[in-house]
Amino acid sequence: MEHDPGKLLVTADLHYGLYPLGDASSQKLAEFVCASDADAFAICGDVGDADLDSFSGALALFDKFDGLKLLVPGNHDLWSAAAPTIEKYRQILPARAADHGFRMLDVGPATLGRTGFIGTIGWYDYSFRNKDLNVPLSQYPLKELPGVCIWNDGRFMDWDVTDTEFTEKCLRKLQASYRSVEPSVHTVAAFLHVVPWADMLYGPASAAFEFSRAFLGSERFGRFFEDCPKVRYIFCGHRHGAAVHTAEGRTAFCVGSDYRKKRLIELTLTTGEHVTHVFAPDEQKKEEPAGKEAE
Repeated sequence: MEHDPGKLLVTADLHYGLYPLGDASSQKLAEFVCASDADAFAICGDVGDADLDSFSGALALFDKFDGLKLLVPGNHDLWSAAAPTIEKYRQILPARAADHGFRMLDVGPATLGRTGFIGTIGWYDYSFRNKDLNVPLSQYPLKELPGVCIWNDGRFMDWDVTDTEFTEKCLRKLQASYRSVEPSVHTVAAFLHVVPWADMLYGPASAAFEFSRAFLGSERFGRFFEDCPKVRYIFCGHRHGAAVHTAEGRTAFCVGSDYRKKRLIELTLTTGEHVTHVFAPDEQKKEEPAGKEAE
């Protein structure tokens, strides 16, 4: 019989292969994970840059970790630089994950003892948009605020599904995964790439960041978790800033890794006690992407 897990490690937004300084931080994080006695480890999306070798290279860093390995992809992982978006999501990324001993939770849940693990990339339906901007709802599918910023999913994804439709698909997967594990577990940990509650987002910001709120998640995921009594922990990434949301016995963490510094949450599942480890490159230098791009 499998033992109940005691310790869970979670990171997000490694963006491996994008910046050398960020890769150095990811390598330090991976050394820590591989040397730990944790029972499970998860990545909440944006594992690599858009190419497949970066995705696989990031996962290879954790080959020596002996525990359960889980992931959900991020929007960057679905960009169509190396293969069509839908093919990457349905076939290529789950197979690449399995090659390195990871389970991609979008395919289905996992359990360890009496703990269940569910997850999906999640998506956005513009429910987090800042209505005070007075931007027409019809502008958000274009993912551009002219003269201000471009949300790059609009440039680098080649599917024919709408954002609202994909959000619905992801929600149905979460619902099915929860129903599958709920009868046999006492605790469920959930993983998304996107943010499930608006109060986990940043405060007032520039016009570019205010426009970009629309693409950071959906209130539907938060409402779903509120109806799942066994979901005690939720983890997400995507917004590159740390946040914690606590309500009614649930604790949600936005991991908070950015392009250079990487963060790792270490959680004791039985008590909820947690610490955050930060891994930074040895030297700092400017490596900003070019152009007015929000993400």
